[in-house]
Amino acid sequence: MPTPVFTVPLYFDRDPAGLSDPERIREGLSAVERTGDHLWLGCDETPTLERLTRRGDGSFGGHRTYAIADFIDLPAEGEVDVEGLAYAAPYLWIVGSHSRKRSKAKDGDDDAECIERLARVETDASRHFLARIPLMQDPDGGGLVPVRSCPDPMEPGVELTAARLRGKGPKGGLLRELREDAHLRHFLRIPGKDNGFDVEGLAVLGDRIFVGLRGPVLRGWAIILELEPVPDRDRPDRLRLRKIGDDGERYRKHFLDLDGMGIRDLRRDGDDLLVLAGATMQISAPATVWRWPGGATPERPSLVRGDELHPALLLPHERASRDDHAEAAVLFPGGARPSVMVLYDSASEGRLVPGGVLADVFELDG
Repeated sequence: MPTPVFTVPLYFDRDPAGLSDPERIREGLSAVERTGDHLWLGCDETPTLERLTRRGDGSFGGHRTYAIADFIDLPAEGEVDVEGLAYAAPYLWIVGSHSRKRSKAKDGDDDAECIERLARVETDASRHFLARIPLMQDPDGGGLVPVRSCPDPMEPGVELTAARLRGKGPKGGLLRELREDAHLRHFLRIPGKDNGFDVEGLAVLGDRIFVGLRGPVLRGWAIILELEPVPDRDRPDRLRLRKIGDDGERYRKHFLDLDGMGIRDLRRDGDDLLVLAGATMQISAPATVWRWPGGATPERPSLVRGDELHPALLLPHERASRDDHAEAAVLFPGGARPSVMVLYDSASEGRLVPGGVLADVFELDG
């Protein structure tokens, strides 16, 4: 079982405007991307983006918080549930979980209260979004910062604009395209943690977007959706999906044999895709980073069998532990071998440091 080659402290500050709480962020990290010296982070309980900057000692701090609603007209107020971040200059792409949620049985409640809670299923329209935000250099030397719109520094006369996929809630956007899908339609109303539809993971290559699904897993096969968002003709702050399927669908599906696990994150590595796979349901199970050779440039819908995938990293796992669930990964250059930084949901006590949390850096095989 591999051990981290080193750990990286991530430090968070309390936002003066009250947008972010360091305690909530460090225990709910759900997405990560790196642009040079900046880490961009998403938390599954806040409608914000977090930016950290690398410091001389190798840690990341200088925490800045950005309200996503300052740049994008969100579908609704509420929990955004950011589950994927991916950068393709000049845009940072963001995706929400698109999932329904079932209430938890709580310690301290009696049996009847717990049973009643388990019957509650909620739909948050704010979770249903796929969007892009331009990142531009701060004129005051503050590094890359998000903006709603700005002139393209590479193409005079072109305006860069933050935009999201058109439509609102579960009846619009991505789910509108999937409501008649033979594989996915029956899972759209099932909560994500019950093997229902649940987005976790995002990668970008050129005009194409790859969305990884934690669920459903179909007889052991995990699913990646391939999309091509383009600007809406009538509204620059909206995106629409081009028809890219063999029968005119606005998506293509790729099925991967990940030993029965769902997708927790995606990361492009050249023409390959790195796939962080973990449990779909609320169970304790190991997490693995798989390499899909050529996965970032598929020519058609794919059925990717196990012998076509290469295990690049088997993450440490304690069967009895309910902490340290590998939730997000990003390539982390600078070592002797290709490496990834891994972030965890439900961070264990040993991972917490004053004002922050420790991320692990592992070397990849293959």
